[in-house]
Amino acid sequence: MSDSVSIASSTILSDVIIPANAKDDDWTLMRLLRRCPVGTLEAAKRYRITHATQEVPTIILGVITRYVDHEKRGLLAQPLEFLRLSEDLALDSLSMIEISMTLEDVLQILLPDEKLRTLRTMGDVMQYANSQISPVQNSS
Repeated sequence: MSDSVSIASSTILSDVIIPANAKDDDWTLMRLLRRCPVGTLEAAKRYRITHATQEVPTIILGVITRYVDHEKRGLLAQPLEFLRLSEDLALDSLSMIEISMTLEDVLQILLPDEKLRTLRTMGDVMQYANSQISPVQNSS
């Protein structure tokens, strides 16, 4: 048997362990977050490693921006908490389903249809996503 058969499921580089599936995870995130604003993919990669909740707003904003018409994207530059998904951003139910599926995959949370119907503002989405994520102690 060759030595390549006995390769471990992780690779050690300079005392950093890189899971063997890290490249697959990066590819999956790139596919999920294509056409999202710059910075969304990097925030998602950091989130997958650290589960740091400070990455969540960037991910949510990036995913929602992808589905908002170019004419409405200027609204996303203002305070987001009270920005209405349907009325202000003109997101329809199909877009909301696509957004929820993407957020479920990227953040690894569940966003049931009955809950999705109750989310009216960007603040609602942020609050719900954060409530589904277990907080991790962040080192400063």
